[in-house]
Amino acid sequence: MEFMRRTFVQLGLVLILVMASVGSAHAATNAYDAKYVTSVSYMNVGTEDANLNLTFYNADPACVTACTVNYQLLDTDGSARVIPSMASASLAVSAVADLSTTQRYGAVVTSNQPLVATMMQVANDSIIRTQPISNGFRSSDASSTIVLPTVMKSCFTDALTTRFSVQNAGASTITDVNIDLYWPNGTAASTTGLSGLTLAAGDVQQFDLNGITVGAVPAGVTVPSGCGFNGSAIISTASGTLVATAVELSKVNKYANSFEGLPGSTADGALTLYLPSAMCRVNYGDGEQSSAYAIQNLSSTAANINVDFKYQIRAANGSLGAQQTKTLSLAIPGNSKGSISGCDSSKNSVGNTNSATGNAMPPAAVGSAIITSDQKIVGLQKVSGGGISAATPAVITGGSKVYTPFVRYTTSCFSASPTAAVCRSESRQRTFFAVQNIGNAAALIKMTLYNYNGEVVGTYTSPTTVAAGAKVSLDPTKATLSVGQVASALSEFGYTVVSGNVIYAGSAVFESLDSAGTAPASSLAVVVRVLSMSPLGQTGDDYNGTPQ
Repeated sequence: MEFMRRTFVQLGLVLILVMASVGSAHAATNAYDAKYVTSVSYMNVGTEDANLNLTFYNADPACVTACTVNYQLLDTDGSARVIPSMASASLAVSAVADLSTTQRYGAVVTSNQPLVATMMQVANDSIIRTQPISNGFRSSDASSTIVLPTVMKSCFTDALTTRFSVQNAGASTITDVNIDLYWPNGTAASTTGLSGLTLAAGDVQQFDLNGITVGAVPAGVTVPSGCGFNGSAIISTASGTLVATAVELSKVNKYANSFEGLPGSTADGALTLYLPSAMCRVNYGDGEQSSAYAIQNLSSTAANINVDFKYQIRAANGSLGAQQTKTLSLAIPGNSKGSISGCDSSKNSVGNTNSATGNAMPPAAVGSAIITSDQKIVGLQKVSGGGISAATPAVITGGSKVYTPFVRYTTSCFSASPTAAVCRSESRQRTFFAVQNIGNAAALIKMTLYNYNGEVVGTYTSPTTVAAGAKVSLDPTKATLSVGQVASALSEFGYTVVSGNVIYAGSAVFESLDSAGTAPASSLAVVVRVLSMSPLGQTGDDYNGTPQ
């Protein structure tokens, strides 16, 4: 039976610029000033071939005519393009001729098969090559209340500033959209012009903290020097449902990340959050990386949380020690945000109202975390350092099967200016996976890699079961090449040459299996890291795999 599945895709979080319309690449000095083109990657997770249609919505609230653009994916012969089962593909919005080169947009993707999708904001810049990435939305992801657990205005040494977009996920116009900013202690920030907003069905509006005037810092709240606001945002309506996406951009360097807004009504959230990435000052050769978590209490009652870290110490030669555990506890006031550092040394220097007790991780620790609470919470996990500025929502529910629509891995072309012939003078990306077993039983982890045509390129199965709560780190090079596939299908995964042209598409599916490898055994959460190389060094962001 055929059915329709709408994937809500937030596009144009920053300026959409058709690259072919400019004579040379832009040369910005920071991520905030860079210009971006959005690339949408989508994966057909159904059992039959998929056809896709996209409807783009102009994000300018003053738009009067030609505010929507319909676009069908077509092949060169004019027929509808078919996406095979398990195949993925990408569309740069610069290919849609009817879109303005100076506007921002939202979009809805409609298909006859279920889809998962990501959006990557690709900097059209000769220096800043940041590519923040986040997931699209299905209608079940929408809520009457959306939480952005972290919102900033020129904060910290990177001068991070948040831009976010809000989309009406319903079928009717909404006239009562309100955006409220809150300081970390739950005190509402004074703002103007952010209430009673109107969004037509599918419509999107975008906001920049740099252009929002925020009132004075309340007593008891300390913000970093020069920071205009550091807190959270709640976006709500009483008459419909919404989705939202945010991007954090540095005003002084290359760092940027993107993440989805989190459903935040009283019916949303969870008492347990899973965080596949936990690190404290881990150095993989590009500088130390550490994780931090922004946790939003959805209740008016204080939330008492415990953060259970499972980690190993990474030695200088890359070997990992025995698994260890630590637990950190924190009380988060009602309707407030709490900040958790992965490093024990900074657990009480992150601006919380209350002091944390217990312990986080020591230096060189790498692992995962589970947060439990006595009140409903949502959260965001972030990793910074070593060229990385990554953010992705904490996982509430996983699945025995998890889909990741954007996967790339280059062996020869991970360079700002690669010279190998296979690279065709283009810098390529590398993708890594943190796979956490969030079920109650130990399980084997299986990874299956698919090319642009839905063919299996390679597979990997863990040699032993992974304990409940623990994680494994994988990448496409761990897979064994499938019979009939050429070696470059793995060594340059996601970059397939067909009739002299490169097709940019690759995806992966992760499964949990029993010790016999024949039946589902547990539930998984997968965080995907996408690394790029620029003249300023390595950059990267994360997105979550989508459970079945």
